[in-house]
Amino acid sequence: MSNTSLFSNTLRILRPYQWVKNILVFIPMLMSHKLNYENFFLSLKAFIIFSLVASIIYIINDISDVKSDQKHPYKKYRPLAAGLISIRECKTLIILLIIFCSLFLFNINLNFLLLIISYFVISNLYTFIFKKFIFIDLLILGILYTLRIVGGGLITDISVSIWLLSFSIFFFISLASVKRQIELINAKKLMNKKISGRGYVANDKKTINLISVSTSYISILVLILYINSPQVLKLYSSPSILWGICIIMFFWISRIINVAKKGKIKDDPIVYAINDKISYLCLVLILCIIWLGITI
Repeated sequence: MSNTSLFSNTLRILRPYQWVKNILVFIPMLMSHKLNYENFFLSLKAFIIFSLVASIIYIINDISDVKSDQKHPYKKYRPLAAGLISIRECKTLIILLIIFCSLFLFNINLNFLLLIISYFVISNLYTFIFKKFIFIDLLILGILYTLRIVGGGLITDISVSIWLLSFSIFFFISLASVKRQIELINAKKLMNKKISGRGYVANDKKTINLISVSTSYISILVLILYINSPQVLKLYSSPSILWGICIIMFFWISRIINVAKKGKIKDDPIVYAINDKISYLCLVLILCIIWLGITI
């Protein structure tokens, strides 16, 4: 194998496109309006650490699922499943990532360090145990996403509102449910009665859809309560404008659920959103609303 091919396959197995999920660490700094050089670089440090740890977890997951991935219509093209990179090379890469990550963890906030360890442990428990249990896997995924926000607060020493954390858990449980629904649709196309490596069967599709819809709308309700909290009222000169965010979020999540139900999303709804023009438009509108809420 050429050096170019090895580099390309190594990059693919690291899944750098998934690192965008770690932008969540910047939320405490942004939502508290405490954007300064110190908090930005601390949040950036947290982003890098979470990204490196996430890549380690992805590689461990690929090693664990290599046999089931080889039978999957899309995952069979992953470097390890396709035989483009060996398990030995993957293990070497894990060691290098741990060493590199340790450099960023040197002299880090103790609470943040404990959170990163917890994130790593819970993620691996999910990989080897919890992802096989229906509904529990959705809760674990919601918690893992929310830990990124908590991490951003810990490293910058910024307290995170319980409303924000509640919104995060329900919102990401909803997206995790959408992903399971997509996997069930893909399994049906292959005439499979269940998702490979999961506990879900074809008959669970309606239940999963119900969970995705209900948790998404609960997250919007929590967002409304958050907007009306004393903490937010102190930060914005015109907090009532923020209600527009709830309308946009209602449209966005409803559209994602609908598009997924029609089988137009292949895998991860977040990865789909990264390449979706309407999602970018919604993001721009939300940022404009936040700016208006601060300045007007």
